[in-house]
Amino acid sequence: MGVFSGLEGSLEKYVDGFFKDNFGGRVQPVDIAKRLAREMRDCRRVSISNIYVPNLYTVFLNPDDSENITTFSSMLAKELGEYVTKKAAEKRYTLTGPPSVKFEQDQALPAGELRVASEFSEAPPEKEQTAPEDKPIEHTQRFRPVKEYTRAEASSPVNGFLQVKEGPDQGKVFQLKAASLVLGRHEGCDIVLNDSSVSRRHARLELHRGRYHIVDLGSTNGTKVNGSRVGTKALEPGDTVIIGTTTCTFKVE
Repeated sequence: MGVFSGLEGSLEKYVDGFFKDNFGGRVQPVDIAKRLAREMRDCRRVSISNIYVPNLYTVFLNPDDSENITTFSSMLAKELGEYVTKKAAEKRYTLTGPPSVKFEQDQALPAGELRVASEFSEAPPEKEQTAPEDKPIEHTQRFRPVKEYTRAEASSPVNGFLQVKEGPDQGKVFQLKAASLVLGRHEGCDIVLNDSSVSRRHARLELHRGRYHIVDLGSTNGTKVNGSRVGTKALEPGDTVIIGTTTCTFKVE
């Protein structure tokens, strides 16, 4: 039986013993598991017949907390991956690939706190090709984050955009036309930046309750808002967003 099988039951003994001692009473495995479940729920995408969820998860810890799990991080990552699989099955979600959980350090995080970022290993298909009866589907639906359908956002449309002030893409304007947008160097990103210092999948913009939030996806060089490195930050009109050597201004019309 895996450590995270029956999270509410069998995990308690594990937490109160070995892990509790090593984490010094701060970050606990159960906290990480709960945050993974929350990230899965918040980033789910609905299609005609499935609910897709990310399968790649990065857990960011304070360096001291990270050091405490160095000797057994591989085992813990494996157990958390099993938990992700079981949680997805319990909720009838569809993972877009084999689950993977990894740990990274974030010096900006206070001791005892954690942050989780997620990605899809491959983009969920935009449409289903055929119905179960092998008949063409006449009407298909674009995948959208479940959060996009909340009442608050429906009543508060946001016409936002990023204007590049400095960097290789200087002068470009990226309109934010969706509730979830990935920024990075990879050509599959929603907003592609031609900047070698930008990670392949660097950050994500999420529309939540009428406001865009920027979430760093474990990038090498980090994401800054108004000069400060951030993990997750709600954006205000006029904020300066720095990704690699690219400087953008967030604006709303």
